[in-house]
Amino acid sequence: MQMPVLKKNKKDGSSELVVIELSDVLYIKIEDRTIVYHTADALYYHISTLSDLEDHLFDFGFDTLDKTNIVNLNKIKKLDTQHGNIYFDEEPTKNSKYASIALIKQKLLKHELARMIANNTNTTLEYVAKSNHSQALNFKKDFTL
Repeated sequence: MQMPVLKKNKKDGSSELVVIELSDVLYIKIEDRTIVYHTADALYYHISTLSDLEDHLFDFGFDTLDKTNIVNLNKIKKLDTQHGNIYFDEEPTKNSKYASIALIKQKLLKHELARMIANNTNTTLEYVAKSNHSQALNFKKDFTL
């Protein structure tokens, strides 16, 4: 079985995301509250925080959208600004998977998210903007009833 882990560079403190074979592990130990995999020739550290993952997955299209998740931006198909959610379906239903997005991230990534959604849904930026605008109007109508 393979396990994604971090290999730390002692010289500069950086780390690299690598995959090790569990059959190569001699033993696993807790060191400074971190799980460490010991092999015959190296030490590997268990990925234990979202920030560890974010550092290594950002180049693959993942970004932290709030303090509880890292999202594959290449999969986002809908942004619900009123509820602070992003969806992976163009027409979300009550059973659709979603992740939350912090208000600050909505503001910081507004244009990038619109471009990603347009790309992921094979639509234009104008269509995405119009869709978000009509969604806001529908929300206001529903809220005032």
